[in-house]
Amino acid sequence: MARPRLRLARGCPGPGPDARDERGAVALEAAIVFLFLFAILAGVIDLSMYFKDAYSVSTGARAGARMASADPLNATFTRSAATQAASALTDLRWQDVTEIWVYKANVGTTSVLATPAVCAVNCVKFTLTGPGTPSAGTGTWLTRNACSGTLAAVDSVGVRVVYRHKASVMFANNALITEDVVMRLEQIPSTQPCIGTGP
Repeated sequence: MARPRLRLARGCPGPGPDARDERGAVALEAAIVFLFLFAILAGVIDLSMYFKDAYSVSTGARAGARMASADPLNATFTRSAATQAASALTDLRWQDVTEIWVYKANVGTTSVLATPAVCAVNCVKFTLTGPGTPSAGTGTWLTRNACSGTLAAVDSVGVRVVYRHKASVMFANNALITEDVVMRLEQIPSTQPCIGTGP
């Protein structure tokens, strides 16, 4: 038994302008939704990478401050702190680590770098010359008090790391991530040598 064929009656129109307009509207809506979803996805990726970099910068600053606070009499005190900080930053692009500061933090009543644009006295500023390798540094911190007794007299060390974040997609590109960590120098009995000297 033959199947009946469906035929359009002569004169019946095919898809008209209304159907074409509807398909165009659907395509436009799909494009808008895609752009919206892409922006959300790009934002999630970029923010995740930004917070990952911020965590690495914080880890580097903490590592440098711990090294400095535990070894205040070291003649290469500031360079040892900068080297330790740089070693903790090896998961970042070393070319984008713009500054590492090692500074005396008990200036006045604050625990932050007093003059972030200038580094001369009680402050040494480093850049990186390679992965985990700080430069010679500019500035000096010639005398550090780590003598036990009056707690207020013991110096505090601050380590600042500044990193230029490169965005994976588009958000927060070239944003500077800055982290300061301050720790008091480990106290040494005043019956022993307790004043550190050197850069």
